[in-house]
Amino acid sequence: MIVTPGESVRKQAMERFGLRPERIVAVPEAAAGWFAPVDTTPATPYFLFVGTVEPRKNLPALIEAWREVRREHPVDLVIAGRHRADAPALSPEPGLRLLGEVPDASLPELYSGAVALVYPSHYEGFGLPVLEAMQCGACVIASRAVTEAAGDAALYVAGPAGLAHAMRQVLEQPEQLAGWRARSRARAAQFTWERTARETFAVYLEACRRFGN
Repeated sequence: MIVTPGESVRKQAMERFGLRPERIVAVPEAAAGWFAPVDTTPATPYFLFVGTVEPRKNLPALIEAWREVRREHPVDLVIAGRHRADAPALSPEPGLRLLGEVPDASLPELYSGAVALVYPSHYEGFGLPVLEAMQCGACVIASRAVTEAAGDAALYVAGPAGLAHAMRQVLEQPEQLAGWRARSRARAAQFTWERTARETFAVYLEACRRFGN
């Protein structure tokens, strides 16, 4: 039997490899327990992206949207993650902070201090950074590639114009941020590695029942 991190990958695997539905099971991932809110007040407000910098992450659209928003609001964009060889070129400019790969221990403070995590990816197997951010109480703006992780707790948008609109919304209506942060934490609480372990173990037991000698 086969385990995937989400239902969308499960369906794609069945289509790609001709797998029978009863032999492949979606078991969601979770954020580590030490991802938790950190009391921090950044000197400059910022939007945050965390993940490998590569084409499918759609960062040119994010940067275009942020530039538009920055014309009206003094807000930075922080990008944390290693750059893959085929990553789009990102040139330094005022307000754009390219951190490169960041130690895991530094991520909770980054997530907690952000106005929002912005995750405009074209495709995701699951979207673990979204859960990490939500567990830290961050508001999340995202594409629908991460709906299995974010559920109804994210602002879903598409394209530079949609991203810019959502980014303006959270900057100009700060009274709504508390609600989004609460929804984030409630959503993240549904995912634990204990749940992942239990569901994975159940798949192993089923495999033994069906195929064991």
